[in-house]
Amino acid sequence: MTTQQRLFTPGTGATPPALTGREREQGVLTGCLADLLGGTSPPHDVVLTGPRGTGKTVLINWFERACRDHEPDVDVLKLTPSDIPTRDALIEVLAPPAGIAKLLPRKLGVAAVGSVEWAPPTGGVRNLRAELTARCRRKPLAVLLDEAHTLDVEVGRTLLNASQQVRVDAPFLLVLAGTPGLAAHLGTMDVSFWSRLGEGRLGIGLLSDAAARAALVEPLAAHGDGIDADALATVVEYSQRYPYFIQLWGEALWKRLLSTGATRLTAAHAAAVRPDVVARVTDYYEDRYLELDQSGWLAVAERVAARFQSMPTLTYEELKSTVAAGLPAHAEPGQVHAALNALQRLGFVWRPPGQLPPVRYEPGIPSLMAHVLDHNGAADGCNARG
Repeated sequence: MTTQQRLFTPGTGATPPALTGREREQGVLTGCLADLLGGTSPPHDVVLTGPRGTGKTVLINWFERACRDHEPDVDVLKLTPSDIPTRDALIEVLAPPAGIAKLLPRKLGVAAVGSVEWAPPTGGVRNLRAELTARCRRKPLAVLLDEAHTLDVEVGRTLLNASQQVRVDAPFLLVLAGTPGLAAHLGTMDVSFWSRLGEGRLGIGLLSDAAARAALVEPLAAHGDGIDADALATVVEYSQRYPYFIQLWGEALWKRLLSTGATRLTAAHAAAVRPDVVARVTDYYEDRYLELDQSGWLAVAERVAARFQSMPTLTYEELKSTVAAGLPAHAEPGQVHAALNALQRLGFVWRPPGQLPPVRYEPGIPSLMAHVLDHNGAADGCNARG
């Protein structure tokens, strides 16, 4: 039995003790890194989409570490939209001026003492394509952008165009990660080529049953501990193979193991920690419920949730008609599309990429829909799949 320490990692982008079930995604990213190290651009950028809590940020962080393992042969930048709120900020991040002596101080940040923002000399004109190409010719560059569904449209258009142009002449890779609303958001940027990604368009959803089991078993085994088959089956069922819930269960079980001095988890341990896990899952569901309500789409979400109770997946036409039925009778046609985009942006529904026809939409977060429908009742968090 190990000494007390943190093992499982429920949180925001925290790396789990065993990154299981993402071998295909890791393979695509590793192939792109190999291209960069070979001095060429990958044949495509990479877009990771999926509901929150499925591990997109985990993969971004994993790939950043993989790139840093090959420094100084490759550069990597990990960004969020708040790092590049404007086109000027984007240019300064991607193509920092070579000589600081040629720059003029713009202002000193009061909140961050000692920080300085810089601007090119008055009248200076920056050519992002030329400067970024020159940078990538000196050393390959991978840009990783998380939360890309919140990216400013003009900034996004500039970034996507730069990626397409620079990759022709120098080794460059752009990796975007965001909620299922990312596809629609990219569609507003008037750059149709983003959708021609081939294997670079990756959906990050639920784990397979085997991967969910391994995510629990492997970390325990590494510490000389184990879990009974019936306890494991129960936990995987209640977690619904949702990565965030798996980590919640793992953390609760690990703490129970440490507190009892046992070396093997049983069904009794799972039953003992269940109330705590249910409470945390309910908090998570309630945050999503309030988000739907405050965004103005709760009534539509309720109608969609009711439809999914009788059908595990829906076609686009079925989903669209259900959304329309949840809107006021006088709603304009554009509101249907706005509602569809909002439900995807919030991860309430999503369309996993890589499907064969007929393409289907499915719930984003397991049993959130049951929570929405049963919000005014005494919901059992595990019946709601806690």
